Amino acid sequence: MAKHKFIGLFVLCCLLPLVAAWLVLASGWYQGGVNSKGQWLTTEIKLLPAVPATAPHWRLVFIAPASCQQACARTLQLMTQIHTALGRKQQQLTLLVAAAQFPTGLADGLPKGVQFQQSDVTGFQVGSLVLVEQQGLALLQYPLPLQSQQLPLAGKAV
Repeated sequence: MAKHKFIGLFVLCCLLPLVAAWLVLASGWYQGGVNSKGQWLTTEIKLLPAVPATAPHWRLVFIAPASCQQACARTLQLMTQIHTALGRKQQQLTLLVAAAQFPTGLADGLPKGVQFQQSDVTGFQVGSLVLVEQQGLALLQYPLPLQSQQLPLAGKAV
């Protein structure tokens, strides 16, 4: 009798998580993609060249306009704030500005820790942030709001 009781409890312990998972999926309680607030790119676009395996895995790229004014400077500041907010995971992210040519209007240069990368940015919304993985493949695009008061919310989404 004890043998049958053990087998019954064992089967119950195996089936209970499966039934619970099915119930969650069937009832619509699970929402996939909640963590990714950006727009997944539907086509495969290689924005940057690949980097060595020892380099940081992720690159946050600002698609800069040809002429960089106050909104551009605020976005660069937002990028450095995002980098700071990562805490000990900062080593996994590189900050880049990508454009066909170095943007005019950045007389003071780029903030510390932000690099310029000359790249073909066709197909990307100018003034947006793009998350690029180590092989140079663009994955997520984050359009930035026009109002500067909403920039912190965009930074949180990234």
